[in-house]
Amino acid sequence: MKKYKKPIIGISIDTGSNKTYSKFPWYAVRINYINSIISANGVPLMLPSKPELANHYFNIIDGILLTGGDFDIDPKIYGEKKEKKVNHLDIPRTKFEIKIAKLALKKNKPILGICGGQQLLNVASNGSLIQHIKKTFIKHEQPEPRNKASHKVKINLKSKLFKIVKKKEFKVNSAHHQAVKKVGKNLSINAIADDGIIEGIESDSHKFFLGIQWHPEFFISNYDKKIFKAFIKACQK
Repeated sequence: MKKYKKPIIGISIDTGSNKTYSKFPWYAVRINYINSIISANGVPLMLPSKPELANHYFNIIDGILLTGGDFDIDPKIYGEKKEKKVNHLDIPRTKFEIKIAKLALKKNKPILGICGGQQLLNVASNGSLIQHIKKTFIKHEQPEPRNKASHKVKINLKSKLFKIVKKKEFKVNSAHHQAVKKVGKNLSINAIADDGIIEGIESDSHKFFLGIQWHPEFFISNYDKKIFKAFIKACQK
């Protein structure tokens, strides 16, 4: 039996200035992003948001995890004016993530985008976003704790995601006020909520290019675990 080395997974991280942690600016990432990679047999490596270092990071890592964060992508990037509901922007992080996402597309390196990371993948592929989801019967900023499920997603039976989870629908958590609007070039929808909000995107021509709008790193279901296992497996090849 062939023995694979543990792949190194680059993880994008948040920039913060909340003084409850430090009087000075800091980088941070939730532990469950790290643990989800470790539990799937990968080695996590945090990537500070330095666009000028994107090529160097890219050459070190075997796969990329783009995490969510407390910021929005500048709508100028996808040709729209900023609406009032758009939260603060993180220009260095957005530039860094777009650069490394485009490298992943060009070099066919596995990449997984979660929540804001999915939105970034879509924008990097020339797609656009709903800047603020209008009120629907689903609360996409769920009142429940993030480690609890709140609504269902339906999986496209022809998608790579369905091959991974082998389930038509299941319940997920939800923590976002934006979503994919126009799907990016060469991408397809793999999951959708009952109110029509796009919950997942993927590329058919790429080894592993997957966007997930919910937060599978909380491992609410076995389907979430399967997503990480498939991601790490793709990074080993």
